[in-house]
Amino acid sequence: MADQRASKSLGETGRQVQDGIAETVGTVRDYAADAGAKAGEYAREAGRQASMVATSAYDTGGDALEFVEDAVRQRPLISVLAAAAVGYGLACLIKGRSPI
Repeated sequence: MADQRASKSLGETGRQVQDGIAETVGTVRDYAADAGAKAGEYAREAGRQASMVATSAYDTGGDALEFVEDAVRQRPLISVLAAAAVGYGLACLIKGRSPI
């Protein structure tokens, strides 16, 4: 009789452990699903912001190009001299000697 009670008690304990494990697995699964959904939201927001930054950079680059084009059209000789000076300076940096 004592063996039956011990066996019954062990069986109940085993079921309780299984139920606890099943509940824990369900909770972990729910947390994982929530984390996946949030990760997706964060990825979409990051993509949207990256797109906005790229658009802004493209617009800024276009504005800079227009500025340079206008400066070259207004003063072509000075623009050529400035480009030659920059090229000479870069060549001296690459060769490793002083321009003077």
